[in-house]
Amino acid sequence: MATTLAILTLVGAAALAFANGANDVSKGVATLAGTGRSSYRTAIAWGTLWTFAGGLASLVISVGLVKVFTSSIVAPDVLQLSTFPLAVASGAAAWVVLASLSGLPVSTTHALTGAIVGVALTTGGSESVRWWMLVSGVAAPLALSPLISAAISYPMQAVSGSLSPARVCVENDDVSWGAVDPGGIITAVPTRHIVVSTSGCDAVAAGSRFMPTGVLHWGAAAALSFARGVNDNAKIAAIGAFGLTTLNADLWSAFAVTAVAMTAGSYAAGLRVTRTLGERVVAMDQDTGLPAALVSAGLVLAASFYTLPVSTTHVSTGAIVGAGLRQDPGAVYWRRVGALVSAWIVTLPIAGGLAALAAWLLRTIPS
Repeated sequence: MATTLAILTLVGAAALAFANGANDVSKGVATLAGTGRSSYRTAIAWGTLWTFAGGLASLVISVGLVKVFTSSIVAPDVLQLSTFPLAVASGAAAWVVLASLSGLPVSTTHALTGAIVGVALTTGGSESVRWWMLVSGVAAPLALSPLISAAISYPMQAVSGSLSPARVCVENDDVSWGAVDPGGIITAVPTRHIVVSTSGCDAVAAGSRFMPTGVLHWGAAAALSFARGVNDNAKIAAIGAFGLTTLNADLWSAFAVTAVAMTAGSYAAGLRVTRTLGERVVAMDQDTGLPAALVSAGLVLAASFYTLPVSTTHVSTGAIVGAGLRQDPGAVYWRRVGALVSAWIVTLPIAGGLAALAAWLLRTIPS
């Protein structure tokens, strides 16, 4: 029975990682697709690649989040219940799957927090929850992150606008004549020169043009997808690690399983939520998409180093709205923003309720 439960726990963590990939790959690349720099499929493939890299790197960079999402929130007697991790994974995964099917970008971090608290309240009562750690270490970063990202992204939109005309052009101009070969033929050699301009430059037909802001945007999307993989994989692997303990496997195995599942979910099922963030929150132009991606990447990666369980959903959405406000307040679809905030609010109780139900159904299994 113990082995079966351990395997089910690992499967539950993998299912949660798959659902996380389907919902959260959008946060890294929605600005690429929403601004027209890329097709949705190309953007999702780019985000999937870097999500996988971040997931594998998470054990080294953000292993501290494993503790934050286990012993720091609830009492040891709750953690010792053999059904605890399976109930948590089931409740969180169920809500993230439902949200993804509806195209709602919700927070897996939020869902995990609600599920952990729901199971703890059901099995150990209110005294089994370490409320101060929950508020200061988890709830506060979750609540403040969208406000901080919006505040930083707002002025960054103007900076992006001033840089967007910049071009690096390689132009073919005059023709110089080379040496005369033994056959009496003179070789014509076209001369090229590089033009760097903050106001743009016109490449001739035979030249090429390089846009620094475009390359920077692709890099920011890669960094954000990497940071998301780093931050999210550790939280989910913390749940899978419970099952692996019974199977006598090390922590690396949990990180590998959840990283692969997250990658699969990103590529196979990430389109619906990506469209929501790319088109239905802000009518983005390229000057808005770039700072939103840069700010989100910086904040999420910094949070991973400092083991702060911020939500990529909250950070990315806040950054998009902040830059959109600077672009044009009318470009923000406030009704959709309100729907997203409502989904964030109900994530905690719904995930907690689903996890509590799972714990109740699993109550007959011995600890």
